[in-house]
Amino acid sequence: MTKHFGISFVLLAGATTAWGQVPAARVGDVTRLQGQGTNVLIGYGLVTGLEGTGDGGKFLPTMRALGATLQRFGANIQSIKDIESSKNTAIVMIEAVIPEHGAREGELLDVRVTALAAKSLKDGQLLPTPLIYHDRSVEGLFGFAQGRIVLDGSTSTTGVIRDGARIERNLFINVVVSGAQLRALGLDNPWIKSDQTYLTLVLDDAHAGWSMAASIAQAVDKELAISADVERVALAVDSKNVVVLLPEHQRGDRASWIRDVERTPILVESNEARVTINRGSGTIVITGDTRLSPVVISQMGLTVTVAGPLPDGTVPVLAFERQHFVALDSQAQRTANVKDLLEALNRLKVPFKDRVAILEEIHRAGKLHARILYEG
Repeated sequence: MTKHFGISFVLLAGATTAWGQVPAARVGDVTRLQGQGTNVLIGYGLVTGLEGTGDGGKFLPTMRALGATLQRFGANIQSIKDIESSKNTAIVMIEAVIPEHGAREGELLDVRVTALAAKSLKDGQLLPTPLIYHDRSVEGLFGFAQGRIVLDGSTSTTGVIRDGARIERNLFINVVVSGAQLRALGLDNPWIKSDQTYLTLVLDDAHAGWSMAASIAQAVDKELAISADVERVALAVDSKNVVVLLPEHQRGDRASWIRDVERTPILVESNEARVTINRGSGTIVITGDTRLSPVVISQMGLTVTVAGPLPDGTVPVLAFERQHFVALDSQAQRTANVKDLLEALNRLKVPFKDRVAILEEIHRAGKLHARILYEG
């Protein structure tokens, strides 16, 4: 006999939902400054000291690089055949991540090392390697990397050198631009003046939207227009970007103005209803008011019933051949939602793939009132 599980929710007509609240937040909680973010320095270098796990003589790029290095120190290398028996050397790609607030000359950063052909980088030593910016249009030497490699544990062909990169020039993060620069990017709104300076707030993906962008601009206007001595301080240029004026009298003290902007309080409305599924990590993330309408779904011997109350307000009794009934918040003054469904499926120990299949079927039936997104 097929086992059926009954999952029942009570949909109370006219009930309010706890998801509709509008908690207070700050502008800095839901945005970042344009220009602020991590950057990467890269390099291409040689690792020595490997115990026979290097690239070997058949990997010509390594042999050529090794030969050039030896010749630089005066070794007489007539042919690649002179060094092709070497198996303790490997060519690697290296990366050093610059923090979102930049880096200063002399600062030390961790380095990530990845082998191109070697079997293992265990006990390897990276020879001094120049670092350049990941964008080839930005020229110049930004630092050097060297040091002993520590395997990261997941594989023997990648590792980390702690404090292995030394920055040789200051790397400043510029978050303020002129109106002329904004206009050159296509922002030709008459409010933006070429001779003024601005910063741009970028909404994070979870909060991006026209309503939120407009709310942020209005909040900043209300909070700072008087101190800026202008009629308007901020403009929502699209659903993800809000341009904020840097007043002339604040140009010498940008930090305090940015602080005031980021501290501006806003009311965060209910987010767009979303169910984000990541099959790789086996996670389901819910945001917003993900409501469910009455529906019956059968999946791999599992019957899911979302039911509304009877006309007299009583809870319906659902009949199954073998009943495993899970009642959730039958007295709650709100409609059923995806959180309730997942909680019930968790109690019944329903596998992740079946949970996803049930959500997708309910969504296809038009009874799950939210967007389904996929990651990973």
